[in-house]
Amino acid sequence: MNLEAGLLHESQRLGTQIEKVLKPASWEEALDMYAAFPDARPLAGATDLVLELHRQNDEPGDRTAVLLDLWGLSECTQIDIDDSSIEIGCSVTHNQVLNSTDLDPAFDLLRMACLEIGSAQLRNRATVVGNIVTASPANDTISALVALDSKVVIDSSGGSREIPIRDFFTGFRKTVLKRSELVRSIRVPRWNKHTIGTWFKVGNRSAQAISVVHAGIVLEIDEVTAAITRADIAIGSVSEVVSISEALREYLIGEKLSRATAKTAAQVAGEAISPIDDIRGTATYRQAVTKTAIERSLVGLSEGFVPNPEVGPLLGWNLGQSVPSQSEISTLSEIACEVNGTSIAAPLGANSTLLGWLRANVSTGTKEGCSEGECGACTVRLNGSAVMSCLTPTAQADGASVVTIEGLASGEHLHPVQERFLEEFAVQCGFCTPGFLVAAATLLEENNNPSNDEIESALAGNLCRCTGYYSIIKSLRLSDKAGSDS
Repeated sequence: MNLEAGLLHESQRLGTQIEKVLKPASWEEALDMYAAFPDARPLAGATDLVLELHRQNDEPGDRTAVLLDLWGLSECTQIDIDDSSIEIGCSVTHNQVLNSTDLDPAFDLLRMACLEIGSAQLRNRATVVGNIVTASPANDTISALVALDSKVVIDSSGGSREIPIRDFFTGFRKTVLKRSELVRSIRVPRWNKHTIGTWFKVGNRSAQAISVVHAGIVLEIDEVTAAITRADIAIGSVSEVVSISEALREYLIGEKLSRATAKTAAQVAGEAISPIDDIRGTATYRQAVTKTAIERSLVGLSEGFVPNPEVGPLLGWNLGQSVPSQSEISTLSEIACEVNGTSIAAPLGANSTLLGWLRANVSTGTKEGCSEGECGACTVRLNGSAVMSCLTPTAQADGASVVTIEGLASGEHLHPVQERFLEEFAVQCGFCTPGFLVAAATLLEENNNPSNDEIESALAGNLCRCTGYYSIIKSLRLSDKAGSDS
């Protein structure tokens, strides 16, 4: 504690407490509720919002919040496609996008960006619309959506409007949204047969890394002359907003795509940006890596590279979202759900996250590690999907089905994953183990014989400081077990 200033460290502060959660049954009702409670905080997946509520400064003021829950509304969970565009509802998650294959080549570029968002548990909750509303220039999908020339559909009780996503951002974490306006969806134009593109990201590690630089690239090529007629290259994480590089567009239009063109374009990109310095990278590094990545991406396109993003492990993603049983949940309200096959009802109280509610009312098997969605120790299954319970509002578990570490075994019989962890000595201190086991069991239900790459991808959201991961990965290689039993 800072005695002179009387300030608590961030980890000692209680943060903003959730006073109540409004649960509309339809999009129209959501708009009416927002008009009546304009200070409410809209949420869907809530992965950013929960952290924001936890991380409060010491400025005086009300430390309570009213939330408007859009998660699970039928109008918000769909990906609709027509002859000209693909529309992404405001509750569509990144894993839902990844699972939506063969829609359009334009959508493949967005899927490349979605695959880089956090971990599978986070992608089961985090939404594409939430990514743009948060408006951080490091948010990976923004560069893809800006390069794709997407439109943002905005509603309020007073009407609707549609604006280019390039005009949506006004600064760092700032947008054009007015009081009581909600983003209903994002429209992505479909490509014609002469459109090509790609997306890239550079981070400081291979999983759950915030971007040092990311970019979406969309080009159109004249069928007769082979000259570039459209050049939309959006670069993120280098300034306050993600925007189209006008210098690159000006240079590329009229040129033919080649290695020489790519090399010159990279120089233009490096000179056009004024990158930031932060903890992830210096301005000098950002400038250098931007040039290199732009050149490599354009060379790839000149040689016929076609984006083909992997689906990757989804860890149980599905559309099985709970139907709200009550239109308003307060700290005095009871949360009723099925936990490990048993009906549980307990007051919300001060347990704003599912993790806190489970530990207070059910059992302590699910562990609290980072409370930021980074370590995976708190992984549970919510309506079949593996999620980080530390970032899941308790109100969104009302009426849901939850499986924790205690629910994996069947009576006295351990789950096969639990048996394999014991056989391969995949446990040391055991603190991270509940999250690993829930994630691993979900993976094997989805893919009963995963490859090493699929195992590593599925467990990228789970951290361990004891075993070194080798025994954990080995325990999930069922081919090893088959070999040892023969």
